[in-house]
Amino acid sequence: MLYLVDKPMAEIAFRTAEGDDDARIILIQDGVLLEPELNVSTYAVEKDVAIRGVDLPPDVECISYDKVIELVLEQETKNFV
Repeated sequence: MLYLVDKPMAEIAFRTAEGDDDARIILIQDGVLLEPELNVSTYAVEKDVAIRGVDLPPDVECISYDKVIELVLEQETKNFV
């Protein structure tokens, strides 16, 4: 499952993703300010990262909005934005 996560809904999103063996997280908008402590693939929207001037942890990969759309179309998604 793919999880789109913004800061206001992060706590519930991370709790939900924690029990999902196939979880993949995309940090979007103010979500890029977070550092999830989950052992899952984690991405951050590059435009949101640039706007906020964030230095991401090494295990978080920057992706474009086009890639976000591609991932959303490929798999089931839960929206916490």
